[in-house]
Amino acid sequence: MKALFTFRSAKEQSSTLGIIALISLLPVLVPHIALGAGLQTSGNQSQIFEIKVADSSLLDSTTKTNDNQNSLSIETVTNNDPLVINLKAFLDSNDSPLGEYASEIVKQPQWQRALAISYVESHMGRDCFNNNCSGMGGAPGTPTWRKYSTKLDWFKDLSNLLEKPVYKEKYTTFQKMKGVYVQPGSAAWVNGAQSKYDKLMAITEQSESQRRDLAQQHNLDLAALSTFTDNQVN
Repeated sequence: MKALFTFRSAKEQSSTLGIIALISLLPVLVPHIALGAGLQTSGNQSQIFEIKVADSSLLDSTTKTNDNQNSLSIETVTNNDPLVINLKAFLDSNDSPLGEYASEIVKQPQWQRALAISYVESHMGRDCFNNNCSGMGGAPGTPTWRKYSTKLDWFKDLSNLLEKPVYKEKYTTFQKMKGVYVQPGSAAWVNGAQSKYDKLMAITEQSESQRRDLAQQHNLDLAALSTFTDNQVN
């Protein structure tokens, strides 16, 4: 009986040590759990976003080369881009139907200015005709009025318009656009657009900081992150 008791004790101790070892390896085996916990304790509780792992290969514990690790990290940043997440949340909070296009909106030139204009023209896509949400081409029914298949097509057109020299180099502020883009224009139009633009720029700056934190959590090379950011934000 004494030998049996000793054997069972040793077995129980071995099982206990095995469980402790497994728990200690969890941050390594499941890195996105550790990432989520780190973000929740970073001190900025109001801007916590959920990290979802879209690629199950991230759970693979086998050794990978640096190139493979960078590739997985870039994919993670792409699939969980804080800028897209934060912009969608902002659009949803404004009851805008443009939230579904957030990942494409941030790829457009001067997207912050275009969204600000859409606020004073159509409450960010809520009040549109022929998916034209900013009076592109004049007024509905006129020969120059532009019709679009989707609101995203309209947004791309507006963003490209703002890239033209007349708006990119001359009418560079909402005050200067008064009487040009919008006629005759008003102080309410200028102030409304400027207010939304300031908020969108703040979201952009905050998201850039979160991007850097996310990249560091996944040991992403900063040069790769810089290239990714340049391709996404104008």
